[in-house]
Amino acid sequence: MATRRMKRWKVVLIVALILLLWTFIVCFPNPLIFIRNITRYLRIPVDSSVIESIETEVPDEPEEIEKFVLALVEYQYDWENYGVPDYVATARETVIKRSGDCEDRAIVLASLLEAKNIPYDLRASLVHYWVDYPGKKANRGENEEVAFFGEKDGKYRFKMPDMSQWRRYFDVAKRGLWDVMPVSRKTAMISGWALIILSGCFLSRKREKKLDIAERQV
Repeated sequence: MATRRMKRWKVVLIVALILLLWTFIVCFPNPLIFIRNITRYLRIPVDSSVIESIETEVPDEPEEIEKFVLALVEYQYDWENYGVPDYVATARETVIKRSGDCEDRAIVLASLLEAKNIPYDLRASLVHYWVDYPGKKANRGENEEVAFFGEKDGKYRFKMPDMSQWRRYFDVAKRGLWDVMPVSRKTAMISGWALIILSGCFLSRKREKKLDIAERQV
């Protein structure tokens, strides 16, 4: 009985791992993008020199600089911009493309604040990325309570995320990761999931039959 249960769990584990691998392949056909994301998260690509590539004059006050960035960079999800669920763009990439998500906007804003010698602190909740600066006004999505990550002067600070807004987190994540996912990728992902699960069920039943035959022969 213990052997039968162990084999069942082995099949479940194998199926789960293959499901994760397939999901990763569909989301990141080029795994180098995923690896590059990790390196850029470890060292956020803030670049003060990007101000030189902006043709219009950048304001001097931090609040006005943020408004300037929001007008300069049209909001678009990474699925729409880069064909992957998450892409950490450099400030220069975002300025050239003139579009990006909250993370891309934050990196551009931090870069311009650094160019203007204005202190700042990069912050993140479970679903949002933003920049704190002197005089920054907190709002529902950008405040100390929802922030679980902060980065300043290359030093990182973490704390337990606030889960009181879990429903909002789910809705935001669904909108950015699933709703805007290309139909072809969704089809490939769901089809792959179905095939993997069915194959797992078939393999499990086949092993069960072998065990039944072996038990009868004893």
